Amino acid sequence: MLGFSRAKWVGIERPEAHIYLTHGILEDLIYGMEIDVSIRAPEYVITSIEGRMKRVTTPECPKALPVLQRAVGLCLTDPHLISIINRSVGREGCRHLANLLLECCDAVIRCALYEKWDDGSRGDEQSREKYLKERLEEMPFLKGSCRVASSL
Repeated sequence: MLGFSRAKWVGIERPEAHIYLTHGILEDLIYGMEIDVSIRAPEYVITSIEGRMKRVTTPECPKALPVLQRAVGLCLTDPHLISIINRSVGREGCRHLANLLLECCDAVIRCALYEKWDDGSRGDEQSREKYLKERLEEMPFLKGSCRVASSL
């Protein structure tokens, strides 16, 4: 029997070559919240963020929305990004919003890793490995960040 369920969704748009727009949603039985984050590439810097709380547990929860602005200017390639966001947005504001922001940031990096992938070579493992090695040269901050990046 399922007593609790939480879902998170992240969508990414590219309105311009140097901009990623992410829309994150967290829904469960208790909370409902959304964030929109704009990230500038190739620096991967957060340029704007907006949050909305649709369902909360206390009147204190909406006070966390202005705290999201502390993430503006942060660079996704910073090796301490997770602890910075957890500390400055999560602890001072809302840990659920901080987690959703981190999901959006991670999705942008994964999207950037594969955005130049050629559809014609997807079935060829050597082409995939070559592609990833080339992308990791362009994105050295990813080395060791996931199973794929650590095996090359």
